[in-house]
Amino acid sequence: MKKNHYFYIIIGYIGTLLILIAGIRYILITDDVIGNGLIFFGLIFILNSLNFMESKFLTVKEKRIVNWSFFSLMAIILIIGFTFV
Repeated sequence: MKKNHYFYIIIGYIGTLLILIAGIRYILITDDVIGNGLIFFGLIFILNSLNFMESKFLTVKEKRIVNWSFFSLMAIILIIGFTFV
């Protein structure tokens, strides 16, 4: 049963990462200010719901591991993305 929680939390973070990448691409291509705000607030709401799920299903140590992994992966993708643009 606990493995289901991990799966859904990982899927949520992957979805957030994909939305972030798509939003950055869209903003860089079209320079849309309203779209920028909508993407920003959408990501805040999604991350808040993921943090709520984490607090219900994970211990503090597991939560740190998930957060560190997500932000490390996001930093690597952004560095690679800005290097090759």
